[in-house]
Amino acid sequence: MIDILIPTYNRAEFLRKNILLLNRLINDSGLQSEFRIIISDNCSTDDTPDVLEHLEKSLNIKIHIFRQNQNIGLEPNALFLLERATSDYVMYVGDDDYLPNEYIEFVVEQTNRKNLSCIIPGYSELLPGDVIKPKRNAIFDFKEYTAGFATACKLSHFGHQLSGLVIKREGLYDAYTQDEEHRNIYPFVFFAAYCMLRGSTYYAPKFQVLVSQGNSKDWRYDDSGLLIDIFKNYKIVFPGAPLKAALASIYFAKIQSWRLRIGGNPINTIKAFSHLIGSREVSPLVKISLFALYPYCYIEKVLHFLRRQFSGASST
Repeated sequence: MIDILIPTYNRAEFLRKNILLLNRLINDSGLQSEFRIIISDNCSTDDTPDVLEHLEKSLNIKIHIFRQNQNIGLEPNALFLLERATSDYVMYVGDDDYLPNEYIEFVVEQTNRKNLSCIIPGYSELLPGDVIKPKRNAIFDFKEYTAGFATACKLSHFGHQLSGLVIKREGLYDAYTQDEEHRNIYPFVFFAAYCMLRGSTYYAPKFQVLVSQGNSKDWRYDDSGLLIDIFKNYKIVFPGAPLKAALASIYFAKIQSWRLRIGGNPINTIKAFSHLIGSREVSPLVKISLFALYPYCYIEKVLHFLRRQFSGASST
């Protein structure tokens, strides 16, 4: 069985649509015995409790609902769900994000393989008006990666987008919570990296999860796009190995250079750089790398722009 974990807060109608979609996908594939949905309502103030009560009575799939007495925060709510899961694998799904057709069949097929530790889907932005904008583009439908540091560096950044992420549950909760000092808003990056070190990973961009854009969040980005929080995950993944933690952090920042505010308002770029340099949580190795990483990312962005311009001119 695979537990689908949905942390939710004040998104009753999106949640209703999501659960009904999951109900259809699971029933149409005949996989009712393979999935259970576990939901934690983080003390919503809208009609989420009424929606869940109605759905619980009307659906024929396994569903287990918890309601927090007070808002405990995004990360504790996600961990609450993980602690209550009992399956070999869990799949996180955002309350306003939607799985694509055939993905759950693919997940069941892959979790029956030996040594699988993680599955990463593709994703597209779901904009207002049901406009879809693909974000993870690749030249392959799916690809297997072997366990190890190289895979964790290359792919763990995908953990920032939780929906559709499938991870092997064993040991995850205890490994993450043993380091209380570095708990953060992005534990899914830790989950992905931890699993990638211990088993094979399937990256399947063929299956595009629809991730809703524009909905209100109960958290916000800081000057460096929460990179400091993200870096904490690598300190937990690589205890006693500061070089590995630094290299993984640098790779993440390079891949998601928008968090560095590269190519945006120069004032915001300076703020992001200063924020990282001034933080005690950022290791000296990472801070030193920023003096090279910022120019590198700027040059890369300029070259990308020039290639696009040259390609456009050549086609006319």
